[in-house]
Parts: sequence; structure tokens; C-alpha cells
Amino acid sequence: MAPRGQRKDGRYTISAVAEMFDVHPQTLRMYEREGLLDPGRSQGKTRLYSEKDLERLEIVLTLTRDMGVNLAGVEVIIDLREKLVQAIDRLAEFEKIFRSEAMEELRDQFRTVGPEKGAMIPLRSSKLVRLKRRAQ
Repeated sequence: MAPRGQRKDGRYTISAVAEMFDVHPQTLRMYEREGLLDPGRSQGKTRLYSEKDLERLEIVLTLTRDMGVNLAGVEVIIDLREKLVQAIDRLAEFEKIFRSEAMEELRDQFRTVGPEKGAMIPLRSSKLVRLKRRAQ
């Protein structure tokens, strides 16, 4: 049996979410006005919260209730969190590319390229040089 307020599609009404998280429905409406939540709507314009919305609400409530962060801070933290997740995903994609067979073949080709093989730009090993700053 589905929890009270949960619909057949797995989404929750505002009253069910308010009861689950012990917040007033007006608080949820305020979070929506502030752009912290974006629940879907039914054809009758009733707010319907998905599992993703509930996870985000839990983050908002943890930051505000437990950590004392104001709503502007919550917005910044959530934005940074989303950017971090995107960066991690991109990094994983790059790592996958760098570990691919095609990239390994390219590395092998670069190892054997030199002026004697007809390279247009000869590869030279570089050295790090430590520069001393002048005292002023």
C-alpha cells in the first residue's frame, strides 16, 4: 500500500511532503518561490513532488535546520554542488578517453615520432628550469 499522499505515479502531494518532513506547506511554497524546489504539477495545477524533489528538500532542510545556513547560502551551496557533480562526471569521461585503446595507440605513435621518422615538428624532451628572482 502506498504511503498517504503518494499517487500511483510515485509522486507526493504537498500535504504528504509537509507531513513527512514536519514542515508547513507554506514553507514548501516559499522554497519553490526562492527557486530551491521545482515540483511538477498535475493537470489541475497541484504540486507533485518526485523522489528527486524529496532528496533536494532533505538537503535544504539539513542545511537550514541542522547547519543554520540561510536560504541565500543554501542556493549557493546547491549550485556549487551541482557544478561539482558535473565536473566529476566530465572528469570521469576524460579519464575513460585517456584510458581507451585509441589513446594508447596515439601515445605509442608519439613515442616513436622523431626527425628521423619524418616528423614535421620534432619532439624534444623538456627540462624544468628554476628561475631566481632578483632582490628589489
